[in-house]
Amino acid sequence: MNDGLLADLEAEIPGMLDALRAVRHDLHRHPELGFEEHRTQGVVRRWLESNGYRPAIMAETGLVADLRPSPTDHEGSPVDPTASTSRLTASATTNATTNAAPTTNAATTANAATATKTSTKTIALRADLDALPITEETDLPYASVYPGRSHKCGHDGHTTILLGTAAVLARHRVRIPGNVRLLFQPAEEGVRGGGAKVMIDEGALVGVDEVYGLHNWPAFPRGQVHVKPGATMAQVHNFKLVFRGVGGHGSQPQLCKDPVLAGAHFVTAVQSIASRTLGYEGGAVVSVCVFQAGRAENVIPAQATLEGTIRTFDPKITARVLARFREIAASTAATFDVRADLALRVGYPVLVNASACAAAVERVATRVVGATHLSSAGLPLAAGEDFAYFAANVPSAYFFLGAQVPGEDTPVCHHPMFDFDDSLIEIGMRMMLGLVVDRLTSH
Repeated sequence: MNDGLLADLEAEIPGMLDALRAVRHDLHRHPELGFEEHRTQGVVRRWLESNGYRPAIMAETGLVADLRPSPTDHEGSPVDPTASTSRLTASATTNATTNAAPTTNAATTANAATATKTSTKTIALRADLDALPITEETDLPYASVYPGRSHKCGHDGHTTILLGTAAVLARHRVRIPGNVRLLFQPAEEGVRGGGAKVMIDEGALVGVDEVYGLHNWPAFPRGQVHVKPGATMAQVHNFKLVFRGVGGHGSQPQLCKDPVLAGAHFVTAVQSIASRTLGYEGGAVVSVCVFQAGRAENVIPAQATLEGTIRTFDPKITARVLARFREIAASTAATFDVRADLALRVGYPVLVNASACAAAVERVATRVVGATHLSSAGLPLAAGEDFAYFAANVPSAYFFLGAQVPGEDTPVCHHPMFDFDDSLIEIGMRMMLGLVVDRLTSH
């Protein structure tokens, strides 16, 4: 690793933090759901253009931009390495609803990376843009202005980290020996199957050798970086199971075929999958999260609907879990003389970190937070993440920045009181910049 280059890159960060916090708070105030991130896209685009990038639209509301290892951008316009961060902030946030399309398209951007520097390495850095359909319950001065939607997973912070990283790299682009591709991805939260796969289909990974992404995680202590090779986040299957019977009066259950009773037994029986089907092998979570049946206190309904999620980390385990799940549904229906209609929806695949990429994260984290604050504890997570599609196509690593404040009950992601921890902006930038230097200057 070129320690001198990295030190120079990191020296830029303190002077940017006020501007970056302002951008983060602006994004937080104006959250947008998946594939609706038009204003957010405009903020990102203007920031990138102010730093000499020529971003291209991808996946409708996403953006991709390449760092050019040249003192000029695509059109030959000089990049000002001393650009004021206050000017950049103003440019990024003023008239944010304006979102004129860039003059290049995604295919041009993706192909140009290999056309101009075929012998150099390209690494990609990814941030997610979208918010959640959750009403914010904080009294923050920058709380969401939109009822029913808010940044409750920290994607506003992830985007800000990558914007800051982009600005630093632009100031030193002549010293970066390879290419860096910036991926600003919409719809991580699952709208229409997520945005990662769409970006890949549109060419986001053309010429890319490795991809890196991060996520804040309030369950891990602040100041720690968590990463591991191999399975890191879960394969997701969501289910809807409907038991259909015969309804009737609650005083005459013998004349009914009770789907509520069937559903209640299923909820209990399905928990045996982890403890009995798998046993010490573990590696699965089965959760029934919805149980809806009936509306009257003295009427047995004709059907009961159960919905939930199944999380696994290994294809063989997945096959066993799904087979047993179907068996329990069918046997429960037979036992209580009702019908079972099961629908399984496949979600994101297992997110698998490549060993070499995870090792790079570990090296950089040791420098940024120290060996005692590097951990693999708590991994893999049973949550799903569409970064898994990037990792399935090229070697990748996804890592976590701890945000748990000692002695405080820090709200977790997706909680109405959650807010991204601004202290992670600097750590996240140092991690991303360190990965750029590590992967592009090490031989």
